[in-house]
Amino acid sequence: MCPNLSCSGTEIDRGRYPCAPDCHYSGRPIRQVWPIGRCNGVKGAMRKDAARNRDRLIAVARECFRAGAADISLEDIATKAKVGRSTLFRNFADRLDLIRAVQAAEQEAIAEECAQLGDRPDALFGLMRTVAKLTFIYRAMDDTLLSSPAGKAMMLQASRETAELFIEPIERARDAGLLRADVMPEDILIACNMIGSAQGSDFETSDAVFERGFALIMHGIGGPCRMVGERREPILDTDSA
Repeated sequence: MCPNLSCSGTEIDRGRYPCAPDCHYSGRPIRQVWPIGRCNGVKGAMRKDAARNRDRLIAVARECFRAGAADISLEDIATKAKVGRSTLFRNFADRLDLIRAVQAAEQEAIAEECAQLGDRPDALFGLMRTVAKLTFIYRAMDDTLLSSPAGKAMMLQASRETAELFIEPIERARDAGLLRADVMPEDILIACNMIGSAQGSDFETSDAVFERGFALIMHGIGGPCRMVGERREPILDTDSA
């Protein structure tokens, strides 16, 4: 009998489940472990407790990555999420799979922020600040992992999705005279990467470096800038160099 209690499959056929077409177990070997556990008879569905476990793993990983713990182990993430190791690997095959899920959560958050900013002509610059900070956080990921074919594909897809979100805010900023006419979505992504990369690993000065880098970029692309041209104290201690 199919492990899915809602499925109509009741007999074993050559070692496979003869389930309804919309059942997770349809055609699967009897002894195969299905990653999300017992389904409810609808393809793609997940039990509420399984969905909560997955969401908790993503939330914990996201929190750790944002705190600078890019090298945290999967086992430690599972412990912090209060789930077992088996639950972790039922949801995520490997580290890149988890990073991909976290990246999707970040993209969703950016899209929500874009919607909340609405039709404001300066919405672009708020989005840029968010994306630049995420660049600083996620560039600390394992270079070997993200330079793999799968990692590169993931980052490329994230860049494309972010560039698409920038299109309408760019047009509004340009129409309001806040942005140079020749600035394209790809240029905004480059600018965000430049700002994020400038921060370095010194958390005592990273915020100040971020603000200065952001102001300089805003000046270059024609956005509002309150720091360029102002007298300021040095950010870095050059005397000790």
